Amino acid sequence: MIGANVYHRMLMLRSIGASQREIARELHISKTTVNKYLSQSEVAGEIDSCRRAGRSQFSVAGDYISTRLLQKPKLRTSRLYQEVISRYPEITGKERAFRNFIKKIKADLPKGNRRIFSVIETDPGRQIQVDMGEDRIDLISGKRVKIYFAAFVLSFSRQLFVHSQLHPYKTDDFIEAHRQAFRFFEGVAEEYVYDQTKLVALHEKYREVIFNERFHQFALKAGFRPVVCEGYDPQSKGKVERCIQEVHRGFFYGRDFADLPDVRMQMIMWLEKFNGRQHAVTHQVPQKMWDEEKLLLKKIPECFIERQTRKADKTGLISFKGNKYSVPMAFQERSVFVSENEEMLMIHDPASAKVIATHHIPLGKGLMIKQSIHYRDISIEVKELKSRISAGLERFPDGHLVVNRLVRENPHIVRDQLNAVRKMLDIFADSIWEASIPTILRVPHIKATLIEKVLQTKLHQDTFNNAIADVDSAPVKESPIQRSLNDYMEVLHHD
Repeated sequence: MIGANVYHRMLMLRSIGASQREIARELHISKTTVNKYLSQSEVAGEIDSCRRAGRSQFSVAGDYISTRLLQKPKLRTSRLYQEVISRYPEITGKERAFRNFIKKIKADLPKGNRRIFSVIETDPGRQIQVDMGEDRIDLISGKRVKIYFAAFVLSFSRQLFVHSQLHPYKTDDFIEAHRQAFRFFEGVAEEYVYDQTKLVALHEKYREVIFNERFHQFALKAGFRPVVCEGYDPQSKGKVERCIQEVHRGFFYGRDFADLPDVRMQMIMWLEKFNGRQHAVTHQVPQKMWDEEKLLLKKIPECFIERQTRKADKTGLISFKGNKYSVPMAFQERSVFVSENEEMLMIHDPASAKVIATHHIPLGKGLMIKQSIHYRDISIEVKELKSRISAGLERFPDGHLVVNRLVRENPHIVRDQLNAVRKMLDIFADSIWEASIPTILRVPHIKATLIEKVLQTKLHQDTFNNAIADVDSAPVKESPIQRSLNDYMEVLHHD
């Protein structure tokens, strides 16, 4: 007994043209064993490779399984297994045993032609394969409607994303599906592979591709290279071809939906399970491989990062994910754009898209995050304030140079710097300013604290010098010891 895994790998190697000798060498088994299993039908080979003695415990659900397969002959075995163990909790058998049991029941069903898909591997982060499909789904209301979908699969990790809608794709719809795929994969691959759809390429001859102009401009802006495979060539995008079948049979088939939002919600839940199972070819879990592969994807361009609209209240606060954040006073009771970049909230001017404020996003909820600068008086513009300070310093030689350098060298805090100098003009005398300006202009970087220090130093120096001058110019009084005895005798004589 070689086991199901070895048997499945044997079938895969044969499908890509490997000889029996090459298969035996690859799987480390004898050529006789390879010949034995490949000479049987797939059903017989599957059962023989995992043969067990005794009656299967799935037999108690035999009637239900037969009826379900008559109703939905293409129902995925994994789906049917979940239904069976839910209806029959006494069954403890694993899915592999169920697959062996189900093959006996399905043995007489007609088999279609088996299609071979590509197993060519690519480097992580390099390629995403894209394909579209359509299906009919059952609604809970009893209606049966047509649904259209676009599947995106990372060629290395096999991580899958599916976008769906209720009308045929147009160029704008296809672009929006890509934008959602960017967010799902948390990045952009180097190249995206498509078949010859008009949404991507209008014409191709001798491998010269005339692209859909609007989609091509989108690709250039997003930073990826669109690749159109040759017609009737499933090998070029075999990974996504296989995923299309999984979406048809594993998700849509035999499932009921309320509406399109319900389809998308159930799709998210299904993708989580689908990407969390072990892949039959890589023998790895796509979700875990994607956790590493996404680090090699290109960053999503800023222009494709989704921005939401918020309106600030009269106190200059906006709401975002359970907390309140301040905006500059000029945007009170106005709408702004917000976007999230890692752990930072970016607030944008909707007219220019320029960032007007940033906040760190805390872990808690119900918090109020403010910046004091957003509540300062901005009625006096910088130009007016600069003009006022210039007028105060122009009466001193090179005074205008101090103002110009202060503004140029402190662009982010210029208002605060000018306000500080305005106060210093009222505090320090003109003589202190005039004597200090040459020293101020010699420093490599002018700022308000340094100007204040120079002025205070000059003031202290002048105060000290004036005190010394006063001492030197004052008359010296005689000491009693320096007076003669006759002076004292004269005083006594008068008494």
